[in-house]
Amino acid sequence: MTDAKDNWLTTTKPTRLAISALMSPPIAGMVVSLILALTVFNGGLALPQDPEIPQAGAAGLGFVSGAMTVMAIGFMLGGLIGWPVMLVLGLPAHALLLRKTSAKIGWYALAGGVIGAGGGLARLFQTVATAPANGYLLYMAIGAVTGTLAAVVFWWLRRPDKDAAEYQS
Repeated sequence: MTDAKDNWLTTTKPTRLAISALMSPPIAGMVVSLILALTVFNGGLALPQDPEIPQAGAAGLGFVSGAMTVMAIGFMLGGLIGWPVMLVLGLPAHALLLRKTSAKIGWYALAGGVIGAGGGLARLFQTVATAPANGYLLYMAIGAVTGTLAAVVFWWLRRPDKDAAEYQS
C-alpha cells in the first residue's frame, strides 16, 4: 500500500479540493470585475443616463442592477479564463506547495500572483495586435490581482495548512 508521501499528487480530501478548484476562479473574477468597475473603469456600472425616466432614479436600482451585471460577467469570465489556468498551473502548484512548504496563505498568494500574471500575459498574446503599449502592464496586473485573490479563496476553502504536515517529505 502506498503512503501519501510516496505519491504527491494524491489527496485525502478530494471533495474539498474539487469545490475549491471550481469556485475560486469565478469568485475571484467576480470580485475583481466589481473592483475594476468601481475604480479603473469609473462609471462602469450602469447608472441612469436620462433623468427624465421616472423609474431610473428609484432608490439606486440602476447601480444595483449594474453591479449585479458586472459581477455576473466577472463570475463567467473568471470561470472561462480561470478554470484552465487552475487546472494547468494552479493545481500542480498546490500539490507542490503542499508537499514542499508549510502551506501558509502567503505562499499561496505569492504563487497565485505569479501564475495570474502569467495568465494575464498569455491573455495579452491574444490581443497583442490591438492592445496599446500601456495595456501590457494592465493585463499582467489584473491577472496578478485575480490570481492572488483566487489563490487566497482556494486556500480559504481548501485549508491546506491543516494537513500540510501529512504531505511533508
